[in-house]
Amino acid sequence: MTQSIEHAEEAGERWLEPARELLVIGSPDVLVIGGGSAGVAAAIAAGRRGAMVWLIERSGFLGGLATVGLINLLLTLDDGDGNQVVAGLCQEFVDRLAARGQARFPPPGEWNSEDPALIDRWRRWGLIWGAPESVRYSVAFDPEAFIDVSLDALADAGVRLRLHTWFAGVAKHDDAIQAVYVESKLGRQVVRPKVVIDTSGDGDVLVAAGAEHEQVAIPPYLWFRVGGVDDVDTATNGFVFRTTDSGRVLVAWGPHSRRVDPCDPDDMTIAEVECRRGAHDAFMTLREQDPAMAHAWLDDYARMLGITESRRLVGEYVLRKEDGDRHFEDAIARTGHWTRRGVVYEVPFRSLIAREASNLVVAGRCISTTRYVHQATKEIPAAMATGEAAGAAAALAVRTGCDIHHLDIDTLREDLRAAGADVGQRDGRRN
Repeated sequence: MTQSIEHAEEAGERWLEPARELLVIGSPDVLVIGGGSAGVAAAIAAGRRGAMVWLIERSGFLGGLATVGLINLLLTLDDGDGNQVVAGLCQEFVDRLAARGQARFPPPGEWNSEDPALIDRWRRWGLIWGAPESVRYSVAFDPEAFIDVSLDALADAGVRLRLHTWFAGVAKHDDAIQAVYVESKLGRQVVRPKVVIDTSGDGDVLVAAGAEHEQVAIPPYLWFRVGGVDDVDTATNGFVFRTTDSGRVLVAWGPHSRRVDPCDPDDMTIAEVECRRGAHDAFMTLREQDPAMAHAWLDDYARMLGITESRRLVGEYVLRKEDGDRHFEDAIARTGHWTRRGVVYEVPFRSLIAREASNLVVAGRCISTTRYVHQATKEIPAAMATGEAAGAAAALAVRTGCDIHHLDIDTLREDLRAAGADVGQRDGRRN
């Protein structure tokens, strides 16, 4: 008889997996693990710099929370004082999305405006957050178009994409990752990269590599889209947002009433079921109470829970609240804060690297920050900025044969700056 999970845990039963030989399927220069917005940016950046790059993703989609998570808002590319601070690949994606008619954002002349009419206009797109309220350089976009742009850019950069592939572990020698185990329908296989980039969101690679980290439980979200809305501008709920499609709105449902461990599959299973029921109940309430929704239907739920925090690296430097508006000599990205105006965080390269691994770079929401700063660095624009920096750093390490901890940071910063990224001060001036 099959033993229940509960009984196995109570008995403390263990099973020894037999040793076996595994097939090595490739030895790329750079292996990016996780195809969210940070991973896509990292892979493109490394590929454009001549590295042989593989990108693996466990699902059949790219973009993570930005796409299948339906959190399709770039919050934010500015500092809250009317100045753009995230550029580079993130701005390139905005331009590509806008060229397809699949992005909406306020023009520069409206940034930092406190005009109530403008605030109301952009609030309907989900772009107004925080207090005091003002118009920010934030972007609403279509998630499917983001995936298409990602696929095109990855192909142009020569990246080998492998979907439906799970990260399963690493083998280290001294402090270097020698092999990465992956799982798919083909079984367990091995990739032997020179540099690994962890953009898994949950820090799966850094944990497997033995890096120090922190972990928290958080309440999940489950956003969903509604079609057949008679007049989206008359929708009365404050968390119903316009989309680029006529008659369709985005509903920001959540948070759930309880916290979950995002790395516990049992916790996440319960959350998936409860959040879906809660989102459905919210839709039924909207349809009953909002005249604009009287003939609406539920188009789709997000295909992944809105989990914005789980594990975070404790790296060579932990970015803290008091580091706001501080300059770092090794800054490789900048970001504002989506709910606070007038503060900018420069992200030092040391917040992307672990003391315990010489060829691992971390990007996206699991970089080394406090929980306070994480609220800024977890957002999609910041994640793309740190992803771009991680990809450029990995390519530089491969090209120079250098340990990731001993890169020429000035060379890395100039490289990123030349590609259009904002990396902060140079000779006492802003980029």
